[in-house]
Amino acid sequence: MVTVTAETWVSSSLKAIWTALGRRSTYFYFPGITAGARTGPLAHVLDLPIVERQEQASTLTVSRSDKDRHRERRFGLRGPLVRIAGRWELTPGEDAVRVRLTLDYDIAPALKTLAVNTLRSRSPLPIRTDADAIMSRAVDEFFETRFTEHAAVYCAALRERLDGRPA
Repeated sequence: MVTVTAETWVSSSLKAIWTALGRRSTYFYFPGITAGARTGPLAHVLDLPIVERQEQASTLTVSRSDKDRHRERRFGLRGPLVRIAGRWELTPGEDAVRVRLTLDYDIAPALKTLAVNTLRSRSPLPIRTDADAIMSRAVDEFFETRFTEHAAVYCAALRERLDGRPA
């Protein structure tokens, strides 16, 4: 599992952000998601290092936590290659709301194996055994870097959408 975080400040009200995070359409701004059907799976393109472009159909779920205080929303994107559990934490400030996004990525073993084998095939040396663990860690680091970029892009898109400031 890979966990990444990003945060931003949004000048909208806590209630407006809470409401927006409860709408399915807000998640169409997540990197790789294609806005499509109002219900059912979403097309999710994973632009990943090493394995490049992988596509999956993802099921979106949005739930609330702490519903009376409007401080946390949860969502999930579940596909056969990557499952993402997301959590938005909202903290009101004087002039804006701090929005912190935490994403937990669960990478399917088949995708991880594909990445390790692709990395191995690019190596000039015939690599096996101990190097597999090293390559596996390298794949995790490559994916974590990309997922961190995705979280930052998504937070910026949310901020831009809610308060009109450029990302």
